[in-house]
Amino acid sequence: MFLTIGVLTGQDGVLQKRVTLNYQETKLGTALTEISTGYNIQFAYSTDIVPINEKVTVQVVNKPLDYALESMLSTTKVEYKAIGSHIILKVNEEKLTRLSQPLPQSVPQITPLYQDPKPEERISERQPPKRDPVQRPEYIGTRGPKSLPGGDQVYDLDPERFKIRDVSYDPSKSIFDQRLAQISLLSFLGTNAERSEDVTNNLSVNVFWGKNGGVKGLEVGGLFNTVVNDVEGAQIAGLGNTVGGRVIGTQFGGLFNVVGGEMDGIQGAGLFNVSGDQTKAVQTAGLFNISSGDFYGLQMSGLFNVSNGIADAAQVSGLFNTANGKVKAQISSLFNTAGDVQWGQVSALLNVGKKVDGFQIGLINVSDTITGMPIGLLNIVKHGYNKVEFAGSETLFANFSLKLGARSFYNIFHAGIRWDDREIEENGAIRTGRFSSWGLGYGIGTVIDLGRTTLVNFELEATHINELESWTKELNLLNQARLTLDIRTGPRSGLSLFGGPVLNVMISRRYDPETGTYGSNIMPKTFYDETNNGTNVKMWTGFIAGIRF
Repeated sequence: MFLTIGVLTGQDGVLQKRVTLNYQETKLGTALTEISTGYNIQFAYSTDIVPINEKVTVQVVNKPLDYALESMLSTTKVEYKAIGSHIILKVNEEKLTRLSQPLPQSVPQITPLYQDPKPEERISERQPPKRDPVQRPEYIGTRGPKSLPGGDQVYDLDPERFKIRDVSYDPSKSIFDQRLAQISLLSFLGTNAERSEDVTNNLSVNVFWGKNGGVKGLEVGGLFNTVVNDVEGAQIAGLGNTVGGRVIGTQFGGLFNVVGGEMDGIQGAGLFNVSGDQTKAVQTAGLFNISSGDFYGLQMSGLFNVSNGIADAAQVSGLFNTANGKVKAQISSLFNTAGDVQWGQVSALLNVGKKVDGFQIGLINVSDTITGMPIGLLNIVKHGYNKVEFAGSETLFANFSLKLGARSFYNIFHAGIRWDDREIEENGAIRTGRFSSWGLGYGIGTVIDLGRTTLVNFELEATHINELESWTKELNLLNQARLTLDIRTGPRSGLSLFGGPVLNVMISRRYDPETGTYGSNIMPKTFYDETNNGTNVKMWTGFIAGIRF
């Protein structure tokens, strides 16, 4: 294959162009390409003949190109000649043999080393320097020497041996080829023939499946489009698009889109999208989207989205979203996992993040720290508001609570018990003694800081009361709104004392057959007591106090 490398240059000064080169054991082909690119020099040579993988070494600073080429090619069999605007390279198998032959004997030194007191005598006695007999080397051909004025003899070189043949180059075979259009029936059957992988097309039409070196414009395929290098523009395929390099533009595939390098634009597929390296795009797919590197933009899918790097983006899916790095927002029906979260996470089951600057909404929320609000049945914040509490009140005498979450929003898991001296009828007999009532509750709360050691807790809680029995089947719900003042025992202490008023609302359908009334009897005096359609509502105020760890 014959190559031309470079951009057109003026003919007269091509070999006198000054260059600076520094190559140490560099492949000849690499050096030629860099010289061509850096100095607008156009080389022409056959890669089947010129040893482009041979190592060369050269170091010149601001020297003419011919001087630099002589130095660089001195250890190779490659020779050069300027023809028109090109520098033609060829191989001379005898070059190194010729260079290795011994040079003729040195010419005697005729420059005086001291001052001659009689210059006129020196001039009159000066004799012509002796010349070594010129021997006719075997390699320069068969023609005899010619005598020139002054006594010199030259040999007329054999033109058949030393002629550098005129070389024509075909632009259609350039490794940097770009064409207006191509059409393919299959990947191996198209207008670019066997060179389809080396050609970049502005317009590519693939009836079934086509394979191209690159696309700068538009590519349309009935089934598949395959590009070895890059795409700048749009790809549309009935089934799928595959690109080995990067894509700047838009991909639409009936089933899939796969990009090996960077993706910058839009990907839309019926099943899935896969991108490598950095992705700045909107990805939409019926099943899933996967980004192997960092992702910037939006991922939307029916099942799941995955970003193996930073996801400075929003992820929306039917099942789950995952990001190994930070993410802006995640929305799914099952769970979301990420590193740092900038905006928030929403799912029906689970959200997991490290540093969450926004919110988390889900059944279970887990984070290291959160500056926003975690809203869920269970919120676990490693560096959050996590307390154990023991307290007493007029309704339930002994209470234990576990509070988990953030200061902005935390969960309360509560258990309490009370005991009363009562007479109870069981199986027709009257029992007198001390009987207990107990409750299990759940609530939410928030914290308002008043100082380094003082804060206020506002809490809402609902507790099911099992009154005088192991489990009360009827509705018997104690609802409380609490406002308590919390004072820590020291600036660094984890122990605090708290207390405050409580508003109680008891809603009960518990029926007492002895009195024929509905309602609970665990409360003291009430300021509201009404029964409608078998549901009794009582209200009263109380007090709670205790310690927190």
